[in-house]
Amino acid sequence: MGRILFASDLDNTLLFSSLHRGDTDRCVEHLEGREQGFCTRRSLELLELLNGRVEFIPVTTRSAAQYRRILWPAPCAPRYAVTTNGGLLFHRGQEDPEWCGQSRALAAPWQEELLDLQGRLGQAPMLKRARMVDGLYLFAACDDGESAQAGGRFFTGKTGLDIAVSGRKVYFFPPPINKGAALQRLKERFRPDRTICAGDSTIDLPMLRAGDVAVLPREGMLEEGDLRIHRGRGPFPDFVLETVLHEVL
Repeated sequence: MGRILFASDLDNTLLFSSLHRGDTDRCVEHLEGREQGFCTRRSLELLELLNGRVEFIPVTTRSAAQYRRILWPAPCAPRYAVTTNGGLLFHRGQEDPEWCGQSRALAAPWQEELLDLQGRLGQAPMLKRARMVDGLYLFAACDDGESAQAGGRFFTGKTGLDIAVSGRKVYFFPPPINKGAALQRLKERFRPDRTICAGDSTIDLPMLRAGDVAVLPREGMLEEGDLRIHRGRGPFPDFVLETVLHEVL
């Protein structure tokens, strides 16, 4: 089978909030003293089985600080993690200066536009709260998904930044800062024989398209490729990791 790189989104792909927790799920993240993020027990068992068999690298839109809140059980902890939608790479918790410097150079032509747009977000009243994330992209939160879609439409054609809507949030990314580009950079660094990617949202699509195998929560996200689609039997995180283990064995 050769060397396998498993690149996965986190939220709603491997982790989930307290709204979706089950009685036996394990908390792996706290925020201000409250339980915030959870994994199923089966997912943690599978991650432990995969440890050493694949290079598991989370590829998340979370900021560096948000990623650091996750406390992986030691047998499951990935050596590497990509945060900030591909912008930052961490190795055993330490920022990789070469990767991060390259990302900032790639995003530099859009810095002025990011700052300008940050000042214009107030033009869209449905955008309630906004911030710059690690100096690399903007996001704005809305009251609900419909408002977020409206916020995305409001700025369509008014910026050269890539616009993505996920749930109640609208994201504005410099075009080079995306998960597909991050996966290509990971391939160049690790030289895997095969890549398996998992994700649940439109932000994950560039990565899912760039992988050899794409693991998806539903039909219709991608029309072609080597797809593994969850049919609703059991939690999606367990399906993702069972799929990866099946590819390895």
